[in-house]
Amino acid sequence: MSIFRHHRKRMELLLMLLIGLAWGILLSELLQRARWQFDEEDQPYQSSNYPPSSYMWSTSDPSYQLTTMPNNLTTDRGDLAERLFKETRVLCMVLTSPKTHRTRAIHIKRTWGSRCNELIFVSTKSDKELGTVALKVKEGYSNLWGKTRAGLQYVYTHFQNYDWFLKADDDTYVVMENLRSFLYAFTPKAPVYFGSKFRVHVKQGYMSGGAGYVLSKEALLRFMEHGFSNSSICSNRSIGFEDVELGRCMQAVGVAAGDSRDEHGLARFMPFSPLHWFSDSPNWYRPYRFYTSSNSTNDCCSNSAISFHYSNAKDFYVLDYVIYKLRAFGVSRPQEQLPMKQPFQEVMESLQKWRTSKPEKLTPAIGDHKNKQKLKPNT
Repeated sequence: MSIFRHHRKRMELLLMLLIGLAWGILLSELLQRARWQFDEEDQPYQSSNYPPSSYMWSTSDPSYQLTTMPNNLTTDRGDLAERLFKETRVLCMVLTSPKTHRTRAIHIKRTWGSRCNELIFVSTKSDKELGTVALKVKEGYSNLWGKTRAGLQYVYTHFQNYDWFLKADDDTYVVMENLRSFLYAFTPKAPVYFGSKFRVHVKQGYMSGGAGYVLSKEALLRFMEHGFSNSSICSNRSIGFEDVELGRCMQAVGVAAGDSRDEHGLARFMPFSPLHWFSDSPNWYRPYRFYTSSNSTNDCCSNSAISFHYSNAKDFYVLDYVIYKLRAFGVSRPQEQLPMKQPFQEVMESLQKWRTSKPEKLTPAIGDHKNKQKLKPNT
């Protein structure tokens, strides 16, 4: 009898072991399936036509070694951005120099530059990784006009199948989706250019070189066909403040200096970075502003801001992360809609208004009376 009980206990233990093993295998299979489904649902939206922001920065060394990170645009946003990418075609011309190919230009290519329809780097030395356009011009701040002039000539000669032409420096960050959204309302057939509008030196105002500016197809055509070879209205010298000289040319060939502010009167093109100047602007900027009226918010810049100057390589990746990847849980965003396309006649009326508008009255800040030195262009 005792032998039978002993065998019975062994059978019960064996049965419990088999049941436990079966449950373990079943639970493991269920967990594997649940994880697979979660991973499938959590895959970010990818598009073969719209280039993703695919890098993040690491501070392990000064040159910011990179590791890949997928773009986390939602499907709806991705669809809208992809549509704009196809309909509002922007060529980006970035001015760089051999000494900043590794420290600045390459990081533009890996961040916001990947969202241009076409990206070219204008330099004086070939760089295979960047694909630079090596021009026979002089380097240096005082020779920026000659470099810009030659760069625009190169773009006009080789790239005429784009709607808008953006010029940026290699320390400028650009939100390409916001640029396209803003430009969507305008026709590239209108002679206009946009940027951070300054008040001095040019009657209708001119666009700050540092914040970047964007020319319509018609604006580039007029510059090349009516201004480039006419030294009486457009300087053909290498030396000169690039933004001022271009502003003079634009005015002379009938290209309007447009107003790119948002509905609250906040600037979209910023000649400084919010990472370093928030929420008040630097002192040097105030006397240059074409528009000085107060806005209805306490923000430094528009919610649909387009560009930020004085950004370094680390800033490029920080801005890429905050704009494209960071999400606040439970905070819904309003449905995004494209602006209405303006009829050509309305656009032309706006251009005439911008050509004849005068700078708004300056309101001196405390301490401004101490600084009465003559204003110089800032690029």
